[in-house]
Amino acid sequence: MAKIDLDEPCPCESGKLYRDCHVTAVVQRALPPIEEEIPLKVIPEPDPNTRAVFEKTTEGTVLFQGYDVGVALCCEKCRSHLTQGIARTQIVGIVIKCNNCGSFNET
Repeated sequence: MAKIDLDEPCPCESGKLYRDCHVTAVVQRALPPIEEEIPLKVIPEPDPNTRAVFEKTTEGTVLFQGYDVGVALCCEKCRSHLTQGIARTQIVGIVIKCNNCGSFNET
């Protein structure tokens, strides 16, 4: 993909310059610095079909990523970050399985 100069007309044909139209949509947001780590409570593995359990199936331990706050919810057992940049009140009533130690953490 060709790089668009900020002072060129926007490709959406709005008549505006690219910097005044869509440039903010393609600028990647940065994660705020983590200022607070909140450990979640480790619980026994829930019985099947009784709780929503989220598990990361790729590398790393961060399952949910946001850009709003400098908070990380972490595994109570190994302290790996399970969420970053999301307020504690935004994730409620689920269980997150830690990809590092395998423990189940309740939000």
